[in-house]
Amino acid sequence: MTHFFDKFKIPTLLGLGILLSGIIAGVLLTLNQQVFLTRATPQIEPKNITLSNISETGLTISWETSSEIISSISFGQNSPQEKFVSDDQDFEGPTLHQIHYVSLKNLFPKTIYKYQITSSSFKSKVSEFKTASPASSQTGFGPIIGTVLDGESPLSEGVVYLTIPQANIQSSLIKEFGSFLIPLNSIRTTNLADIYNLTEETVAKIKVVSPKGEASATFKLSLAGVQLPPMKLGENLDLIIMPEIKPEEASPSAQELIQYDLNDDGKINAADNAVILNNFGNPPAGGPKEKRADLNQDGIVDEKDLTLMSKQINQ
Repeated sequence: MTHFFDKFKIPTLLGLGILLSGIIAGVLLTLNQQVFLTRATPQIEPKNITLSNISETGLTISWETSSEIISSISFGQNSPQEKFVSDDQDFEGPTLHQIHYVSLKNLFPKTIYKYQITSSSFKSKVSEFKTASPASSQTGFGPIIGTVLDGESPLSEGVVYLTIPQANIQSSLIKEFGSFLIPLNSIRTTNLADIYNLTEETVAKIKVVSPKGEASATFKLSLAGVQLPPMKLGENLDLIIMPEIKPEEASPSAQELIQYDLNDDGKINAADNAVILNNFGNPPAGGPKEKRADLNQDGIVDEKDLTLMSKQINQ
């Protein structure tokens, strides 16, 4: 009998050794994975979560991550897993971003919703937001329009936040050619109970947030809207003393129309600024597609031309 068990003694000890080695390796691998996840989490964890553009039927949730990742929002009245919404920037499927911007629409007024951010493999804690009460009045103020430059080139990715004391935050994605537009017709009070009462003495602040840096501008509002001068990352502009807007009855001179009315509609406004943006950058052989966009005739459509147009619009 002893001889029978001796035949299996060495293989059995070898098997136990292999099993023990496997257990130790598994534990070490698990610990290493935990350390890796712990180190990775700050890179993917949402930060600076901001709720803006709150109305009775929608709002925007934006946030930042330290690295480029895919993010989305899930939300619902009873559970944060009822509906899923992807980033507004993801036109053709999930895309990596550091600045994330999600618009929620078709919501119910005065309703509390639960939401959760999925940031790569990380899920945020469940939070809540409440939509605004219905409001029939509007401010009557025109929008804030501007452009943001990264050096001498239009900024390609970022979010612009508008803050006014006692008013709900408004925001806009940076669009094509570094442009942005923030409507003011239905901006709410911070408690969301009513439309905020704007005046031409209201001081507002624009802050640009992007993976490449930040910029800001402080200014007063105008009933006709505000066309900001080009903003550069790293700059903080103080525009409290804004140029007066031309009275409606005052028309631009014939010479001004020849030089600045780039779309030939008889007006000098943001549409002409858009023509400059559409021709922005190093020109192909023979100059820009629309040569009139080169306002200072230096052979390139750049920040200098945007500045000239901005001054003309704000005269």
